[in-house]
Amino acid sequence: MDTKSLVKIAKALSDPNRLRILQEISQAPQVACADLFDVAPVSQPSMSHHVKALVDAGLVESHKEGRCVHLSVNAEKLEELECFLQLLKTK
Repeated sequence: MDTKSLVKIAKALSDPNRLRILQEISQAPQVACADLFDVAPVSQPSMSHHVKALVDAGLVESHKEGRCVHLSVNAEKLEELECFLQLLKTK
């Protein structure tokens, strides 16, 4: 994992709302963005901002169907992050 990607991920995960959003998305194969307002009670523009940060970091993938945005975890990116953290742990 390159440094630029790692910094983006760290910044995305530095917000408690984003952590909760990522945890919620990871609980199901796919989650509608509208269903996340119970997890992180923020305004719609704030939710869009948080989801965009997770998508830009590569942690979440989004798929638009009409007006609904469906989100899923990018398992490959999470595995890369896990491998990187494991390397830190063994050093």
